[in-house]
Amino acid sequence: YRVPNLTPDEDGIIEALVLPLRDLVIFPHMVTPIFVARQASMLAIQEAHSRTRTVIGLTQRDPEVEDPRPQDFLPIGVEIAVGRLLSMPDGSSSALVQGRRRVEILEFTRLEPVIQVRARVFYEATTADRQTQALMRSVLDLFDRCIQLDRSIPEEAHLFALNIVEPGWLSDMITTAVSFNFEERQALLLMTDPHERLKRINKLLAEEVDVLELEDEIHSRVQNEVDKSQREFYLREQMKAIQTELGEGDIWTRDVNELRQRIEQANLPEQARVTTS
Repeated sequence: YRVPNLTPDEDGIIEALVLPLRDLVIFPHMVTPIFVARQASMLAIQEAHSRTRTVIGLTQRDPEVEDPRPQDFLPIGVEIAVGRLLSMPDGSSSALVQGRRRVEILEFTRLEPVIQVRARVFYEATTADRQTQALMRSVLDLFDRCIQLDRSIPEEAHLFALNIVEPGWLSDMITTAVSFNFEERQALLLMTDPHERLKRINKLLAEEVDVLELEDEIHSRVQNEVDKSQREFYLREQMKAIQTELGEGDIWTRDVNELRQRIEQANLPEQARVTTS
């Protein structure tokens, strides 16, 4: 996206239109499609396009709220660039958006027809001290293990993460790649200290690895049972085929027939014959 970031004043303040996000949390550097159905969101995107400006994506606390007011949004948002709108068959629209940087909402300056806010830009450290570097390595190891166990995460994601040297960017990239729940993603967006975010992600990844390893163990156990059953069934079918080929028939039928022959040859009294039959 070639849309430039909004230029903050000397206090780091920007003023921008708001794109309300119902059930989506966007992070800096993240590129994702969004679906636009509400008129206010459509107007915000159209106005941003006409003025070649970025907007601020604000996530609703409760996705079910149809007409959100200032208190319904998280206090931290992300400046985003919005791509061209595409019309969908159901009448809604879709667009690709790219997160740029976190912002803190200071004031809602307009609510109709499009929400507008004043916000302060967060400038995160681009270097890491020794403790943060150690934390980054731990996070990368756990992330690699997640990728090995979770087929939904592309393998190249680990290589991409290895080349990120900024702690904040690494934490946001992994948060985007791993399917943390909506509430956890909201909490991570609100954490403006990269080191603290990495600590939280390290804990979440450790829990995710435990669950994935347990799922993998259960799957392997079930698969072994299935393979064993299939092998036994295959062997029984082979035995039947061999017995038929040799003219012996089924082994159980053969045993019953042999028992009947012995009864016939034993010259049992009539009462015993009725009982055994």
